[in-house]
Amino acid sequence: MFVPHRRQQQTNTFVTFSAGLTKMVNLTTNTSVAFDRVWINLGNGYNNNTGIFTCPHAGVYVFIYHGLSQYTGQMWLDLYKNGAYEVTAYAHNTVDYASASNAILLSLKLGDQVYIRGHGSSHMYGHPEEVYATFSGFILIPDQGQ
Repeated sequence: MFVPHRRQQQTNTFVTFSAGLTKMVNLTTNTSVAFDRVWINLGNGYNNNTGIFTCPHAGVYVFIYHGLSQYTGQMWLDLYKNGAYEVTAYAHNTVDYASASNAILLSLKLGDQVYIRGHGSSHMYGHPEEVYATFSGFILIPDQGQ
């Protein structure tokens, strides 16, 4: 058995990213959220300028996202795959902040894109020293045929 080759293959198929929002964002329908602070981006699938994850290796992925609405505001965060709606996180409060999150498993092919968009009129809280909004993903089951 040639163990170094096997380890190299596993390293090449491991993909993960985690990013956070460091500024206030007012969103409108079809505006993608660019989570600008990146903590990890193995596989280089996440672009913090656009907020889009582009799949570098096919497989089953886990995506988790969370946001905090601004004081007395609402927040709609929709997760999309290749322009198709998948799930929503919604928060609303008239006298305080409110948070929302969601998670999903998706089967992705090479080049598929996953991102978070605003819905309606949304207000997200962000601050350089207080990151409350995050978007993360990782490959759970790599497609060995690719």
